[in-house]
Amino acid sequence: MPRLLFVAVFLLMPALAMATSPADSVDFRLEEHHWEHRLLFVFAASDTSEDLVQQEDAFAEHDAGFRDRDLLLLTVTGADRGIRRTVPGADPEPLTEAAARRLRERFDVAPDAFRVVLVGKDGTEKRRDAEPVTTRSIFDTIDAMPMRQREMREQSDGGG
Repeated sequence: MPRLLFVAVFLLMPALAMATSPADSVDFRLEEHHWEHRLLFVFAASDTSEDLVQQEDAFAEHDAGFRDRDLLLLTVTGADRGIRRTVPGADPEPLTEAAARRLRERFDVAPDAFRVVLVGKDGTEKRRDAEPVTTRSIFDTIDAMPMRQREMREQSDGGG
């Protein structure tokens, strides 16, 4: 009996390791981020889309600004591929195909279209662009929001 138990555990170990692997896909859901994160979605036709490459270049080197604004970056390519990053320079976490499809449907973006969509902490869409945008323009939009204004006051008063 102990030998059978050992064999069973030994055979299950690879499956358990794969199930808890950090490379697993994320089943991203908007409602899980309400009041915690602002979300910046970039939708593109493919990973090699010229607009996507230009957009990623614009966001490069701005990790601190993303962190300061509690801003997560999500990229959805094609009909059902996507990644999530805590900041532009972070390692990407793949989204499930279902999550990528849900995001395309939720924001009504065709698989061959390019869009940048900013969602506030309240879960509502704040901005939508059909062309690559500068990081400064995204940050200016966020910094003009009443909630962000309050966050900045609290930080300067030593409360955060």
